[in-house]
Amino acid sequence: MIIDRSALGQRIREVREARGVSQTAAAQALEVSQPTYSRIESGERPLAGDELVILADLFGVRAAAITGLPAVRERARFAARTDGSTAAMTTMREKLCAYVELDSYLTSQGVA
Repeated sequence: MIIDRSALGQRIREVREARGVSQTAAAQALEVSQPTYSRIESGERPLAGDELVILADLFGVRAAAITGLPAVRERARFAARTDGSTAAMTTMREKLCAYVELDSYLTSQGVA
């Protein structure tokens, strides 16, 4: 499944605005110019995987909230050993879901 860049740009703009982040601040986080960032939101420029992670962190959301890909959280099955602390398992699950979401996005863009 290839993500439509225009639709992705629209979702990025919606999340950015909902979080009260300016285009200038987002551009600075990505270390690109504001016009280049604007091209990402308009769908003229593809979003790189590392840029997706940076924006998700900046906006305080998961990558799936930006990409619109189905949340993997409900589909993820994993097993891990822990010292019994639920905090360690929760952290591990969050990291796993973030990696799988990023992998889904990169796969959708044809990046192996």
